[in-house]
Amino acid sequence: MRLLILLALAGCAPRPPAPPPSPDPKICHGERRPLLVVRQLPLALARVAGAEGTFVLDFATTNSTLDRSVFTVPPQPRAGTTDEYASFEFFGEWGKVRLSPANHKDFAGPTPIAGLIGTDFLAQHTYTLDYAGGALQRAEARSFCTDDVLRAEGLAPMTSEGYYASEPARLLADVPNVPTVPVRVAGVAAVAQLDTAFNDTTIRHSVNINRALFEAVVASGAKLTRGASVPLSTCVPGVWENTVVYRGAARLELVGTDGAPVRYADDATFLLKETPAEAMRCGGIGTWTRPAAQIGASFYVDAGRVVFDPFTSRVWMPKQK
Repeated sequence: MRLLILLALAGCAPRPPAPPPSPDPKICHGERRPLLVVRQLPLALARVAGAEGTFVLDFATTNSTLDRSVFTVPPQPRAGTTDEYASFEFFGEWGKVRLSPANHKDFAGPTPIAGLIGTDFLAQHTYTLDYAGGALQRAEARSFCTDDVLRAEGLAPMTSEGYYASEPARLLADVPNVPTVPVRVAGVAAVAQLDTAFNDTTIRHSVNINRALFEAVVASGAKLTRGASVPLSTCVPGVWENTVVYRGAARLELVGTDGAPVRYADDATFLLKETPAEAMRCGGIGTWTRPAAQIGASFYVDAGRVVFDPFTSRVWMPKQK
C-alpha cells in the first residue's frame, strides 16, 4: 500500500490493463468465400465426392439435398445407399454426409442447382451472407464478432430463441431448426421464418402467412384486397396447396430485440397458405395454430447483409432508416 502511494505521488501510479482490442470486422466474420446471387437466391460452391456444384443456401430447410442429374459426371453415393456420400467439401471437409435425392429443375434460372444446403449444416457455424458485396463468411462461436462490432457496422439483432440454435435441445417442441424472428403485420404480433430460398422475383416482397395470422390482421381492421389463387406443390406427390394473394395497407415489420423495427415494408404482398389435410404431415407454418409467416428472398437482397448466429440464437440485419 505504501509503495502504491509513493508511486502515485511520483506520477507513476500503476495503470489498469488495457482492454483487449475489438475484433477486426474483416476477420471476425470468418473465412470468406464467393456468394453468387441469382434470381435473389444465395448460391455457393460445394463438392460432393469430388464433383463440384452450385448449391442454394437454404436456411428454411433442415434437410440438405442433392440433384445428381445436373452433374456431367454425377457423384456416386456409398455402396448400398441412395443418400450417403463419403465426402462433402464446404468451407473444408465434412467427411461422410447424408444428402437426400432431389430434383431441382424447378429452380428456373441460368445456373443449374446441384442441391440445397440446409440448417443441418448451417446451424453449426455463424454465417454472414453479404448480398451486396458478393461474399459468404463462416465463423466459429469463439472467434465471431462482438455485439459492439456488429452494431458499429450498422447491424441490429433480432431474437430467434427457441427456433434456431446450434444445439437442438434449445429448440421449442415441434419446430424446425429455422431462423424465426418476431414480426408485426398491421400491428399484429407474430413470428416469421427467414426463408432465403423463397424466390419472390415475380411478386417482390412476398410474405407467406397462415390462417391464424390472416384472421388476426383482418380483425385488427386492416383492409386486405383478395387477388388470384396460386397452387403450390407440397411434400406429398400429386397434392397441391392453394394460396390466395392479398394486398393492402398492412405494414410488415421485422422486430429487433429492443422492440423497434429493424426492417419494414409497406408494400408487402401476403400469400395465405391453406394446407390440405393430405399434406399436414409436411409441417410448415400452414399447419401452425399461432400467427406465423415466411419472408421472401427480396427482403434479404434489399437489406444487403444478413448474419445468422445459431450460438446466440440471433439474426442481425442492417437497421433500415
